[in-house]
Amino acid sequence: MISIRPILHNKKQFLDLLLLADEQESMIDRYLERGDMFVLYDDNETKSACVVTREDEGVYELKV
Repeated sequence: MISIRPILHNKKQFLDLLLLADEQESMIDRYLERGDMFVLYDDNETKSACVVTREDEGVYELKV
């Protein structure tokens, strides 16, 4: 069963997935805590992670 769950705490536990898209941890640190994080699971196995940040009024960026 596929599910998408918000991650509210301990977001760095998914750092290995985020580093696939952004190779510098320092860059991830710039948006990780200010963004909303979501993780996709397939049969309770982590498959993907993303962070949605608000960049401006009505402007959002999807970090995958």
